[in-house]
Amino acid sequence: MSSSENNKIAFFETISDSLSRGTLRKATLSNPVPGVSWRRVTLNLFKNASGALEVAFHYDNGTQVERKNLSPAEASAALSSLIPGQFRSVNVRTTEQDVQFEETRQRTFRLKRRAHSGEESIPSHNRSKNYLVPSDAPFLRELGISMEDGTIRRDRHDKFRQINKFVEVIDDLIPQQRLQASDGISVVDFGSGKHYLTFALHEHLRKLSASSRTLGIEQRPELVSLGQGLVERLEIPNLSFNYSSIAASDVKAADLVVALHACDTATDDALHKAVAAGAEFICVAPCCHKYVRQKFTGSADLLPMLRHGIIEERFCESLTDSLRVLLLESVGYQAKLFEFISLEHTAKNVMITARKTGKPNQDSKVALERLKDKFKLPDFYLDLALAT
Repeated sequence: MSSSENNKIAFFETISDSLSRGTLRKATLSNPVPGVSWRRVTLNLFKNASGALEVAFHYDNGTQVERKNLSPAEASAALSSLIPGQFRSVNVRTTEQDVQFEETRQRTFRLKRRAHSGEESIPSHNRSKNYLVPSDAPFLRELGISMEDGTIRRDRHDKFRQINKFVEVIDDLIPQQRLQASDGISVVDFGSGKHYLTFALHEHLRKLSASSRTLGIEQRPELVSLGQGLVERLEIPNLSFNYSSIAASDVKAADLVVALHACDTATDDALHKAVAAGAEFICVAPCCHKYVRQKFTGSADLLPMLRHGIIEERFCESLTDSLRVLLLESVGYQAKLFEFISLEHTAKNVMITARKTGKPNQDSKVALERLKDKFKLPDFYLDLALAT
């Protein structure tokens, strides 16, 4: 085996060992290969609220940072797909040494080490500093996420992480000066369900501007009563809930429209309402992509793949969300499609965010029509909704 391959093996052994022993402090992946949208990825090891080790991944594209927390084992697997396939250079700092690993232009691997002394403690994600939504928030106790002392219940850590990840997405989506504006942010949360994320987002936004206001729209009356009762009990200002389906709701204006896991065309109804209301920002997590699957016709070159039901289902999910992004771009939004949280927390882990630019993208409109023609789609629902 060549020394180059030995360097590669030794590097991954070092990473795996530092993660399993909890000695990793920071890793920075840089020098991306052509076609990779991220400029760099940084990793930090920390202890979560229950004291377990987690690895925080920060994906930086130069204008926006996406965050993802993984277990040490998951982090090792994620790194093997990023290095050297997507990044050619990695700097690693552990409690014992600094490590530099890089892929050269000749496709060989270099490894340098520099020992240092001095144990560095693992930072903890304490309530007030590291979580945008603290574990002792009163609504978390009322909704059964935390206990009286603010400790997250043992079986609710995944939900607590999901809540904070969602708020982080919104915090990254909207510029801070806009979040802190004196007039605040007006939010409509379609399909607010049990309202975990509605309360969390509202609490965070009101910390930044007391004028922010949130409306949760839900078609199950018992959940509307639950949310409104909690608002009154905790005396939370500028938060209310209405009973309605997304399609039948009457939203005149909103700065931010949210819809998480609205089933099938309900996501399209939410996008339609957002565009019609002139929303500056949109955040949706699509669910149950049935409409396109019932209408599309697979092209001949894809039939060997699409003859498998599970592949056809996933393909139609990807096609539907790609069409949604293209349509948003074509009507004047800058849209992004990305993974929200890992599959261990929910099977529906795709999110679409959008910022209004007011500049329709003609190229996206042309690409959208080409996709519809390729798969003989007369429509995909959202285009019909926006045409009305």
